[in-house]
Amino acid sequence: MKKIKKIGFYVLIVFVFSCQKENNQEDVAPALVLQNENWLSAKLDAKFASSQKEVAAYLFPISEMKSLMERPKITQMHFKLGFIDNKIQMQVAGVDESDHELGIVKSSILKESIFKNELANLKKLSVSTTKKRTELLNSHLLSPGDAFIWINEWQKKLTNISELEEVTSYKGNRFRYFSLEAEVVKAMLNKKNSNIGVFLGINPKGKVTTILIGLDKNNQVKKMSVTSEETEDIYDGTRPCPPCIEEENPIQ
Repeated sequence: MKKIKKIGFYVLIVFVFSCQKENNQEDVAPALVLQNENWLSAKLDAKFASSQKEVAAYLFPISEMKSLMERPKITQMHFKLGFIDNKIQMQVAGVDESDHELGIVKSSILKESIFKNELANLKKLSVSTTKKRTELLNSHLLSPGDAFIWINEWQKKLTNISELEEVTSYKGNRFRYFSLEAEVVKAMLNKKNSNIGVFLGINPKGKVTTILIGLDKNNQVKKMSVTSEETEDIYDGTRPCPPCIEEENPIQ
C-alpha cells in the first residue's frame, strides 16, 4: 500500500512539473513576441549604441539546440531579433518548409569585456582547407580573419549612430530575423561545442549579418585541438528578412 502511495506521489510531482513547464512556456512566448515587436520601432540612438557595445555575442546552449533539432521537419533556423534594455536580444526558431515555428531557444548575452581578448586572437587563426564538407556548408563557410573584420565593423558602426538605421534595414524596413539552413546548425552540434555564439557583423554589402562560431565551455573559440591554430568551422551566409523568401514567393 505504501509503495502504491509513493508511486502515486511521484506521478503527481511529474504531472505538476509538466503543467508548470507548459505554463512557463506559454508565459514566455508573448514576452518574446513583444521583444520582437519592440525591435521594429526601437530608437537606435546613443543609449542603444552605448548598451550594445557591451554585447559580444548571443549564446545558444548546445544541449538546448540539440533538443530543438531533434524535432522532425525542421528545415530552417530563424535567428530573430528583439529589443529590451536598450540592447538587441536574440532567439532562434526552428521552422518547417511552410515557415511554421516548431520550437524556440532563447539566448544569453556574452559580454564584450569577457570576449575582447579572444576576439583579437580570432584573426590569428585559420580554417582547415582539407576538411571534407558538403557543398552547402562550404557556401556558408567564413574564415576567422573575415569574421574578425565583420565583427569589428559592427562595433565601429556603434560609434556612428547616423548609419545604424541603414545597416539594420532593407528599403527602410528593419531586419526581423536571419534565416539559415538547419544542416549548418546540425554540423556545429557534432563538434563538442558547449555554446554556439552568434555574433553580429557587417558583411561586404554593408549590412548587418549573423556569424556563428562554436565556443568551448569557457566561451573561447573552439579549435580543432588544444595546440591547433585552426578553428572549428565558422559560418555566415544567413539571409535577412526582409527581403523574405516566403513573402517574395507566396504559397498559392
